[in-house]
Amino acid sequence: MNTTDRQITFSALSTLLSYPDEEWRAELPDWKALIHEISNRHIREKLLRFFEASANFTQAALIEHYVYTFDFGKKTNMYVTYFNSGEQRERGIELLHLKNTYQQSGFLPTDKELPDYLPLMLEFAAVAEIEAVNSVFETYLSNVRELASRLEKNDSIYAELLHVLLAALESIGLRESVEGTVQP
Repeated sequence: MNTTDRQITFSALSTLLSYPDEEWRAELPDWKALIHEISNRHIREKLLRFFEASANFTQAALIEHYVYTFDFGKKTNMYVTYFNSGEQRERGIELLHLKNTYQQSGFLPTDKELPDYLPLMLEFAAVAEIEAVNSVFETYLSNVRELASRLEKNDSIYAELLHVLLAALESIGLRESVEGTVQP
């Protein structure tokens, strides 16, 4: 995946996985135009399928689906360390490690979201060096796969975006081996 495709893909995923308010909807035509520029056909088509699926929802229905899926679903929330530690104290160490990794890469996120919030992680992935992206996501690849699986079981339109994320991570060299360990 070339740099432009990577930046557009991860930025688009960050936006599309964010709360679908009026501003989100207003930005969709611009994102759709950018996505048409992605040279990876598989990723481009999956992202465009999400646009088609989301167009079948009214704004209120999409917000309801989003809130029900991500805000009320403990097993489908977008805080990737939660899959490892839940609310345990060890999660704080993971969050601190993520924040330090972001800062070492020159990425300075706001304090509005925890560092393990998937859209924030995707903002990082859009601008960071591939090695740093792989370093962050290799730790949480199984969590992303688990989230994708759970969204798929719930027939969520957001499952498509998680599959795009997995394909994008694979295209930048992040793969799980047969034994289930991550191979950068």
